[in-house]
Amino acid sequence: MALTAALAAALACAGPAPAGAAGAQAQAAELRALKLRLDRLAEQGRAGDAQYWYIDHARGKLHIAVLRGADDAVTRGFAGSAAESRTITSVIGRPLAPYVGRAAHAPASRTRRSGPVYGGQQITTGDAFCSTGFTVGAGRADRLLTAGHCYRYGSSWYLGGHHLGEITRLRYPGGDVSEITPEPGWRLTGSVLQSDGTYQRIGSAGQVHLGQRLCKTGARTGTSCGVVYALDATADYGDGPVHGLAVTDLYAAEGDSGGPVYAGGTAIGLVSGGPQGGGPALINPLY
Repeated sequence: MALTAALAAALACAGPAPAGAAGAQAQAAELRALKLRLDRLAEQGRAGDAQYWYIDHARGKLHIAVLRGADDAVTRGFAGSAAESRTITSVIGRPLAPYVGRAAHAPASRTRRSGPVYGGQQITTGDAFCSTGFTVGAGRADRLLTAGHCYRYGSSWYLGGHHLGEITRLRYPGGDVSEITPEPGWRLTGSVLQSDGTYQRIGSAGQVHLGQRLCKTGARTGTSCGVVYALDATADYGDGPVHGLAVTDLYAAEGDSGGPVYAGGTAIGLVSGGPQGGGPALINPLY
């Protein structure tokens, strides 16, 4: 089933903001401007060892996560580009990385194979592997989503040693999503094959929310569930900043890239990356 976006709520009839809201709106605008400044510095390669950053609206601060031991001038300059009174700095022990897996080069065949494709399966190119995501499109135009950074390792992808298809559209860096156009014969089911052997049918797509409980399925770590605790984060994997990510406590690791993230039968996003060696995942929301 094709995924469709929900209609946005109408705001045209909204009344004027309450008198006490002006200060909160000004603070939110200031924080957005500060985050945009950091995003621009990262686009210029000036993030240093800052790993990700986002606005913590509950605390009215810009949260910056830096690598433990980072004390170079570039990192200090990046973190110090926003007023100290407006920032929270946390320390993480391992650098962020996109969650592409690496394994021995597997034999691959260009011969066509017919069969079902589910979200969360392992797909390979050369010695790299990622995970299948959601089905998008309608009927003959179905495509398969995976992470955008998977394209760095190859454009032709294989499932079970047989040619699945080619990446024909992508966004990375900036975002982190790509589309695989499958070879004829593959049947994109629109379901996720979970690690307990059950199938989760996906019938719609929705937006990610703070505090939302989600599950993910990846080729490396299988199915796990957790909670969203930050939105609209920017991460620096070293290839240029990736914007609009959600920070979660879903466990994922190398090989889970592109795996589906969902709430029941609703598609929410794709696994992007996290701390090297596995840890709390950053996800790329669909909307």
